Amino acid sequence: MKGLKKIWGEFKKFIMRGNVLDLAVGVVVGSAFTAIVTSLTNDIIMPLINWAVGDGDISSLCTVLDAVYLEDGTLDLANSLVINWGALIQAVLNFILIAIVIFAIVKTINTIREAGSKLNKQAKREREILKRAKKIKKEQGIAMDDARKQAEAQLAAEEAPAPAAPAKPTVEELLTEIRNLLAANAESGKVSSSDGSETEAENK
Repeated sequence: MKGLKKIWGEFKKFIMRGNVLDLAVGVVVGSAFTAIVTSLTNDIIMPLINWAVGDGDISSLCTVLDAVYLEDGTLDLANSLVINWGALIQAVLNFILIAIVIFAIVKTINTIREAGSKLNKQAKREREILKRAKKIKKEQGIAMDDARKQAEAQLAAEEAPAPAAPAKPTVEELLTEIRNLLAANAESGKVSSSDGSETEAENK
């Protein structure tokens, strides 16, 4: 029994993931709009293209590479080698229309989701301000408006980005600093040696 509950919990967690829900919505919406897009292509767009081209049904356009004829002289499409590029044009149009519809739907959903997330953040911030304002009013005994201003200032200070860390010295800068330190040490060593020699000479 515990194993089944664990499996059910993992399954619910998997199903409620954002990616899975997005995929499910995409599949359902895509399936629902397939009939609409197919009708739009076959009943509106293709007739307009056929009318503009003036060559009958463009979806039936093809190039016969190796023709096989029946006894009555008609073309045997089943046994002939045919490139049916008219059907390809119709399939491409269907794909483009479906992609446009799905993009519009996903764009709308994402816009609504972003707006909802923004409203949630604003509501959460407002609740935090009211909570702090009540606490400040109780502690300091001031008006609610003044307490709210202090709470907003505190929250704004906490939300302010931290100051950027100082940039680390580059390898060239470190080498230059080491060289300067060595040169300074060498110079001080020479001065100390010169002072020692002068002292010995005076003692003699």
